[in-house]
Amino acid sequence: MNFSKFDTYQICCTFYDALGGEDNRYLLARAVQFFAPGIPQVYYVGLFAGRNDFEFYRSTGQSRDINRHYYKLDEIAREFERPVVQKMNRLMKFRNSHPAFQGEFRLLDTDEFTLGLRWEKGDEFAQLVVDFRKLTFEITCSGSWLI
Repeated sequence: MNFSKFDTYQICCTFYDALGGEDNRYLLARAVQFFAPGIPQVYYVGLFAGRNDFEFYRSTGQSRDINRHYYKLDEIAREFERPVVQKMNRLMKFRNSHPAFQGEFRLLDTDEFTLGLRWEKGDEFAQLVVDFRKLTFEITCSGSWLI
C-alpha cells in the first residue's frame, strides 16, 4: 500500500491486523491491556476486532482511515456473533465489574517469558498469567465469572 502521507503519531493499522488477525493474539494483548493499571481504552473498531479498511482509505486518501471503518447496523449484529468479539465483550465486562480491580495491583514473580499481573481487594482477586513462548494466557479470579 502506498500511503500519500506518513503520520508519525498514527499507526495506520487496526490493532487486530497488527497482531496478524489472530484471535488468540488479540485477546492475549487485550487481556494484558485490561490487567495493566489505569483505565483501558478501546475504540469501537477494536471492540469488533476490526480489520483494515482499504476501501475506505482509497475513497478518502487519508492514511488514518484504514483503521476507521464505519459499521452499519447489520455489520454490528454480525460482528457481535464472532467468538473473538464475544470474548472481548466478556473481558471488558469483567474488567469493569470485578471488585479486585478497585484494589491493589502487583506484578507476580515469573520467569523472563512469563508475565503475571494480579489485582487484590480484601478476599477478591483477579490474576492474569501470560506465557509469551506459547502465546497463551490464563485468567483466574475469585467468584464465578464467565470470561
